[in-house]
Amino acid sequence: MPHREIRRAPAGLGISRTASLRVPGEWAPTLRGVLQLAWPAVLEQLLNIVVDWTDAYLAGHLGTVALAAVGLSGQLINLVAVFFGALGVGATALVARAVGAGDRNQAGRITLQALVSAGAFGFAGTAFAYIGGAWLFAALGAEPAVNTAARTYLNITALSFPAMAILFVGNAALRGAGDTLTPMRTWAVVVFANAIMAWTLSGPWSPFRLGIVGLAIAAASARVIGAVQVGIRLWRGTPRLALPRQELGIEGNLLKRILRVGLPAGAEQLLLQLALLNLTGVITGLGTAAYAAHQIGLRVMSLSFLPGWGFAVAASTLTGQALGAKQPEAGKRATFTALLLALILMGTLGLALALGGPLLVDLFTEDPAVIRQGAAALRIAALIQPMMALSFVFSGALRGAGDTRYTLLITATSIWLVRLPIAILFAHGLGWGLPGAWLGMLADFSVRAMLFGWRFISGAWERVHV
Repeated sequence: MPHREIRRAPAGLGISRTASLRVPGEWAPTLRGVLQLAWPAVLEQLLNIVVDWTDAYLAGHLGTVALAAVGLSGQLINLVAVFFGALGVGATALVARAVGAGDRNQAGRITLQALVSAGAFGFAGTAFAYIGGAWLFAALGAEPAVNTAARTYLNITALSFPAMAILFVGNAALRGAGDTLTPMRTWAVVVFANAIMAWTLSGPWSPFRLGIVGLAIAAASARVIGAVQVGIRLWRGTPRLALPRQELGIEGNLLKRILRVGLPAGAEQLLLQLALLNLTGVITGLGTAAYAAHQIGLRVMSLSFLPGWGFAVAASTLTGQALGAKQPEAGKRATFTALLLALILMGTLGLALALGGPLLVDLFTEDPAVIRQGAAALRIAALIQPMMALSFVFSGALRGAGDTRYTLLITATSIWLVRLPIAILFAHGLGWGLPGAWLGMLADFSVRAMLFGWRFISGAWERVHV
């Protein structure tokens, strides 16, 4: 039988010129490709956390009302950001396929359509914030002073929603093209700009004393700066992605493809956020100490999410590129490489959570009841880490393949029919308190890990049409 040549795939896939995919040495370039994509994504997510912590720290120094207002506004901002993230998932999957097929121009056209959609969603988000913000804050039970402060903060930051949309979607397109360094550097600029402006306008030693207004101006301005940086990078082009310079019109077919992949991802995140709001109600019913311990536990565990996020990004990008290159075996190899690394790192972090739980919680509070419950929650968090690694990486690979309807079905089913009922039963029905609620989280991620893993191993994602 004659030997058939296959076109060269993008760097990072670990695919040679020929179809000989079983050569052991091909795992080495796959490993390099996964690591090159993962570590900037981990740092990017860490920088995201730094932005949140900076705002929370400065708001806390402005008083309880300011802290509550920033947190309350953040819930609406996260709700709007779900739609930006949905477009980002669609952009990542389709750009990755175009890059895998070696079609730089198509990758640029997809990116342009995603950016146009992002801008439209951004303006719609601004309108929603102005029209529905006060109503939502009142519905969530905000006191009048908090409601007023939250609306002040939101009305300023909402002006940056179009820029925020471009920042999210532009970074997602770059990740699909295999560039995770630019998003990481962009977020570094956003963090630095936000911190400098927030401290200058509202910090303890600020000569301006603008309070929550200063925090809002800093957050909005930092997002605009980040969007401009991403826009410049995309306009200049990358080796794998070039925005069209002349054909700048709307392409309905491409928009439809982006939304076909992205909307299920957005629905998944929306249902997830709504379920988490319900879970918050379950935990607040356990008392103030339990809720404080829950919040501390989530903040500590958020650091252990980072490897899972980074390797999920790598699996998503490389799976999409492999399908574009019509070499799904390379996507499998990349995903299992990412999974092994995620299991090692998150398993190690899980051990640290189990052994150092009380010490970690003690950094945030001196309340013995909070420390006791927080430490118990973190011991359960240690058990969650392997399941979370499996869930993150396999679901990331499925999203990269465009298999977002399946990820929507599994996430929504698991969190509503597994996590919430078990949390209610164990925390309140059996009287296990906060540890019972966190056992619901363990059950949720265990179910998701099993079902995402089954879907990936079945190979059904290889036949998804995007």
